[in-house]
Amino acid sequence: MNDELLNRRAGLLFGSFTADALSLGVHWIYDTDELSQKYGYVSQYHAPGSDSYHPKKKAGEQSHVGDQALRLANYLSRSGEWNCESFMMDWLSMWRGYSDYLDHATKTTLQKIENGKQMTEAAAESNELAGVARIAPLIAFLAEAPEAEVVKACVEQTLLTHATSEAEEATTFFAMAAYRLMHGAALEPTIRESAPAWALEKADEVLQLGAVEAIAQLGQSCPLPAALPAVLYLTLKHGDNLSKAFSENAMAGGDNCARGLALGLLLGATHGIDAIPKAWQDGLVCKKQLLRVLDSE
Repeated sequence: MNDELLNRRAGLLFGSFTADALSLGVHWIYDTDELSQKYGYVSQYHAPGSDSYHPKKKAGEQSHVGDQALRLANYLSRSGEWNCESFMMDWLSMWRGYSDYLDHATKTTLQKIENGKQMTEAAAESNELAGVARIAPLIAFLAEAPEAEVVKACVEQTLLTHATSEAEEATTFFAMAAYRLMHGAALEPTIRESAPAWALEKADEVLQLGAVEAIAQLGQSCPLPAALPAVLYLTLKHGDNLSKAFSENAMAGGDNCARGLALGLLLGATHGIDAIPKAWQDGLVCKKQLLRVLDSE
C-alpha cells in the first residue's frame, strides 16, 4: 500500500469517528440558538449533558451509531475478514449491558430475532442514515480490494439493520465515493458523478446558504430524505476545509452524529489524516482501536 493511500485510508477512518465525536456533546439538539448559546462554536469535544440522549458518555467518545461502527472496527481487526453472519453474531452480543441510547432500527431488529427471525433477515424497514453511516471501518479494512467487493460488503452491513431501498442506494453511493476518494479521485466530480440525483438537486438548491439555515431547510432529522442532502451540502460547501465542515455540521444540530460519520469518511478520504486536527485525533477515546484496523492490512 503506497503512502498516499495509507494517508487517505487513515483519514477516512479517523475522519468518520472524529466528526461523530465532535457532535456527540450537542447531538439531537434541534434548537440551534440554544446549541450556540450553551456551547459556542463547536470546535472541540464536549461531554453530553445529563439531560441529553447520552448522559453517561464522556468527551471524545462515540454516539450510539459510532459505537456500532466501532464494534465493526473491532470485529474486523480481531477476525481479519468480513463475514456478514459472523459479524451479526458479534453485533448482537454488544447489547448485553449496553447503557447508551438504542435507536428504533436496533430495537426492531433485536425484537424480530427474539421472536424467531433469522438474524440476517431481521432488519427494520428503516431509511435512517444511521445504518448507512457505520461503514468507514469496512472501507478502510478492504482498501485494496476491488471497488465492487467493497460496495457489496458495505451494503451487506447496512441491510443487517436497515432493509430499505433508500438505505441501499445511500450505502452504495457512500461506499463508492469514499473508495474512489481514498484512491485519489477529486472530491466534487466524484460526488456529482456518484450521488443520487434527487439528493444532489436538493443540496444544490441551498448551496448558497450557511449551514444552520441550509440544514434547517433540508431537515435536521435522521431519515435519508433529509440527511443525505444535508451531508452532500456540507461536502460541497466546505469540502476544502475539513475541520470547518465538521464544526458546521455540529452547529447545524439535529442528527449531527450520523451526518458526521458519513461526512467524515468522505472528507477524511479526500484530505488524509493530516487534515484532521491532532487534538481531535488524540482526544478520541477509541484511537488505539482505530489504529488496530489500520494495522490489519
